[in-house]
Amino acid sequence: MRYVVIMAGGAGTRLWPLSRQGMPKQLLKLFEDKSLLRIAYERLHGFIPDDRILVCTGAAYADVVAEQLPELPVENILGEPVGRDSLNAVAWSAAVLAHRDSEAVV
Repeated sequence: MRYVVIMAGGAGTRLWPLSRQGMPKQLLKLFEDKSLLRIAYERLHGFIPDDRILVCTGAAYADVVAEQLPELPVENILGEPVGRDSLNAVAWSAAVLAHRDSEAVV
């Protein structure tokens, strides 16, 4: 099965003062009252079923991601316990998928 992982990590320090640690840029509603996360999801919606779209984000932002993407199953919102850059987030997401589906393609 094919899966998509939306990488939505980061602390939001580069778009200051709009983004900040409590609300990073991927969660801000910047365009047409939609966040960058929502826009990324809408690009995928229709091509990949919601149950095969995952979001990897910081644990602190998992609730906000769930609010912004209520279509996704809550188990598809991967709240990374400790942010350690993109490679670790990609590896962790791949490991979660491999555990769920041994034939997963990301």
